[in-house]
Amino acid sequence: MNASGMDSDRLNALAALSESTDANRAELIDRAWRTGTRNVVELASVSGADRDTVYADLTARGIDWRDPDALPAPRPERVGPEAVELVARQAEDAFGPLVHDTHDPGPLTTVSWQLAIAYRSIAALLLDELSDADREETAEELSDRLQIALHHSHVYRASRSTPRRLGAQTGRTDAEIAFLQPLPTGATVTLALQSGETLTVTLGSEEGTGLTTLTSDNPLLDTTLEAHDHLELHTALDTVAQVLTRHL
Repeated sequence: MNASGMDSDRLNALAALSESTDANRAELIDRAWRTGTRNVVELASVSGADRDTVYADLTARGIDWRDPDALPAPRPERVGPEAVELVARQAEDAFGPLVHDTHDPGPLTTVSWQLAIAYRSIAALLLDELSDADREETAEELSDRLQIALHHSHVYRASRSTPRRLGAQTGRTDAEIAFLQPLPTGATVTLALQSGETLTVTLGSEEGTGLTTLTSDNPLLDTTLEAHDHLELHTALDTVAQVLTRHL
């Protein structure tokens, strides 16, 4: 899931929490916490409960509210490794030939193939028979495959739209602004080159279109962005904003 998707999960969780009852409040507070809302004051305000009640609900759900970075108690997986292995094998049989028999399989075929390999990694992790080192390597492989799949999904999405439409689609609605602060309006990044030089890049948003802008202090960098570049950089800014918001 990209950052925009994760933001949507958080917003949806808060919206559901705002309509909670005594019967489902703890469950919805748990969901809000797991989707990134780690501020007890915000949880209390949205749910209409006092802070002591929120503390009690979080504790009952196995969440250490004293440490916003603490991992909640793991939820039991609802799918077994055999089921995931079956999906992985079917996906590999279906998409493997399409990928290996051509130099340009297309973005959706590439996404499908990367997800097939990702399912294989998930099945291995669910078996819980790996050493710690192998588990870390497999989890890293899973993240890498999903990152490649995300890139090609951006390429496909950009090919089916125009830059201005993408800028409008990735903008914020009033409802989202009300729930999510701060907004990812830009960032400055320093790149270290192999030559020992540094290159400073500033990411921003074009007023009126919402398209991502790129400027640099070094002429080596081509600042012309394609539509899929905008989507990837927008996702990166959303990720930065989401992480920082958890620490507010």
